[in-house]
Amino acid sequence: MKLPIHYKPDLTNERLNIIAGILLEEYNKTLDDLNSDYDGPYTWGCTAFGRQRKRIIDLVISQKYPWLELSNSANDLVFKIGSVPCRFSTDNPNNPKKNATLIPNRYQQSMIDETANDEPCRFCFILDKGYNDDQEPRVVFLGFDAADVIKCEWKSDTVTTLHSVAPVVTPNAVEIGKPAVTPKRPSTDGDVDQAGEK
Repeated sequence: MKLPIHYKPDLTNERLNIIAGILLEEYNKTLDDLNSDYDGPYTWGCTAFGRQRKRIIDLVISQKYPWLELSNSANDLVFKIGSVPCRFSTDNPNNPKKNATLIPNRYQQSMIDETANDEPCRFCFILDKGYNDDQEPRVVFLGFDAADVIKCEWKSDTVTTLHSVAPVVTPNAVEIGKPAVTPKRPSTDGDVDQAGEK
């Protein structure tokens, strides 16, 4: 299977890693935050999706990456990596079932119309948690042709799950003095020592 960059030069490994890092980081943070007896796949999925979507929107607005643009900020989010419209979903990349993976969005249609039949024209990041949601999550980026055949594939590596997209700031060292420790002694005014015991 060819890499997406073979067809679309805008889809570099670095750019795909940045988006994959966001999806993985927000998913993992959601699992950490929502760990009550009343949380489960539905609350995790909805919250993770909302956070991932908002994080991508905020990143576009920040203009940190000139190659990242927004086509549609609604719940059916479409963002562009260079000239390539992309979507994201939590799904099974080997047997996708979600609309974001399977159904072209209107903001992807112009690329579909302009691309040769045997080349990928629709792209989606898929957060993959394994067959029974029992594996370390990873991101798979798929490119589909007009007949919905997968023509290219990129997979995040395990390092991505530990990678933070935001820079890590190390605080300055703080000097701490020696603790004042004194032995227990009876006080001079009677029968109470320094600890207040008789």
